Amino acid sequence: MTRRTLVHCAAVGPGLFLASAGAGQEAVKYPEHVAEEFPVQVRGQALLVQLLSPPPDRRAPHPALLLSLAVDRRTTLFGEPYAIPACHFLHHGHRVVSFSLPCHGERVAEAGEGIAGFCALLVAGRNPFAELVEEGRAVLDECLRRGAATPGRIAVCGVSRGGYCALRLAAAEKRIQAVAGYSPVTDWRVLREFAEAREQPVVAEQVLDRFAGELAGRAVFVAIGNRDARVGTECAARFAARILEEEARRGAESSRIRFLVVDDSRGHGLHERWRQQGAEFLLETVTRT
Repeated sequence: MTRRTLVHCAAVGPGLFLASAGAGQEAVKYPEHVAEEFPVQVRGQALLVQLLSPPPDRRAPHPALLLSLAVDRRTTLFGEPYAIPACHFLHHGHRVVSFSLPCHGERVAEAGEGIAGFCALLVAGRNPFAELVEEGRAVLDECLRRGAATPGRIAVCGVSRGGYCALRLAAAEKRIQAVAGYSPVTDWRVLREFAEAREQPVVAEQVLDRFAGELAGRAVFVAIGNRDARVGTECAARFAARILEEEARRGAESSRIRFLVVDDSRGHGLHERWRQQGAEFLLETVTRT
């Protein structure tokens, strides 16, 4: 069953509106939009998906679709600073979709919540990242079936743990034309939640470097602070270098990767200007296709 709501928000500027994000979340300036929620069947279970579309009179002629991943779907779409790419796409007449990551929001399992839950599942023999790829593909299938996505005009982005998921999904899914990772995890062994499991082979197998070849030649945006000890600036640099090395091995004369190491972001934070730049990179890429 699909639930559809036209969200009329108080205007605060040209085309921008103030939307309540709910308890524990900051409000963001959001364009007026139609909100839909529907289930997608994956592995015999219903995955709840939230889709935001501009009203018909504000919609682009051939709307692109952004799949945004961060934590739970509500925070990803409406919480600060996660919502910056979604606002950019909606403001320009394009759609945004999200779903909660495994072990987040309504999907918290017995294994635990958040990154600790990822680790527990992986050690127990379940791969939440492979499952995420399967889920992302199913969501894109449903959006295409509904006419909410156009082949050739699909992008994905993610923040931190969601950045890893976005890059991992893009590596596996050629229907995604562009991907952005904001301060992305690229090697789970760096994170404190994986401290007791970091020597296990299954954890090493999830290092994003192993999937760099699938992203060679693709439109990839990565931005990270120059002293991000949480996820490792050096790990992100190594991942970007692997993409460039693979492109060079294939004889590429140019690259579509934009890798930014910035000095105005403290720790694991990232200034909103880089989030906005990533959103512009994504939209320019998919609307040029």
